[in-house]
Amino acid sequence: MRFACLSGVAPGADLAAQCAAIAAAGCAGVETLVFAQDNLIAWQAELRAATANAGLAVAAVILGGLALYTPGQEAWLPEVMHAVAELGGGVLLTPEYRPQHPLPIFPPYATPSAAEVAQVERSLAIVDDAARRYQVPVFFEPLTPFEGRFWRDVAAAQAACVALANPFIGLALDFHNMHITEANPIASIVRAGSWVRHVHLADNNRRLPGAGHIDFRAGIAALQAMGYDGWYSFECAVDGDFVPALQRAQAWLNPTDQS
Repeated sequence: MRFACLSGVAPGADLAAQCAAIAAAGCAGVETLVFAQDNLIAWQAELRAATANAGLAVAAVILGGLALYTPGQEAWLPEVMHAVAELGGGVLLTPEYRPQHPLPIFPPYATPSAAEVAQVERSLAIVDDAARRYQVPVFFEPLTPFEGRFWRDVAAAQAACVALANPFIGLALDFHNMHITEANPIASIVRAGSWVRHVHLADNNRRLPGAGHIDFRAGIAALQAMGYDGWYSFECAVDGDFVPALQRAQAWLNPTDQS
């Protein structure tokens, strides 16, 4: 198994220190974020130096603050995807990530307008083109109804992948999100099959695997049975001392270490 960790959950005053902590914990990759207001040249240089010094690969870069349902990000998408491609990482995105207001308590949940859906389709056409042009992996992540109105379950994000039929585009599945959105997370993993290209690790309480009640071993067994060999990236709170806590979580998750 190849483990990575989101930079923001690691201790350290800057990206270099965070990458050093992630490497000390035994992970091989880092997942991080980039925003439209960032200077891409400076961001690239900082990430390249931090990962090189720590001996980490760039597992994925989350496109932060995306609102693909509104115009205005068309020019930035190819630019940032090219920058991530040059770093050897994958691009992780979802059309909308923001707390919903009012917070949805019961279904049916609010749906986007026809104009917003059309704008997302136009944006994804740009993503599709850039992924092919720069040959950069792209991961579509389904969220929960509390965080967005698009791709609220695995099937919705998978349908977007199928519609584009781009070999560089697949799914990022999050165990925490699936615990909320899927009637049967294991069945959803199996149905997603080869579309799964990236995996987020977080228990039902958004802490390290094993701190809650999600059956990670069954989920990982399902992923491995269908040949998944991508990253397993920690995107969760880490209680206590970061390095030994992350080491224990990796040992617990890795089937080769289980009796």
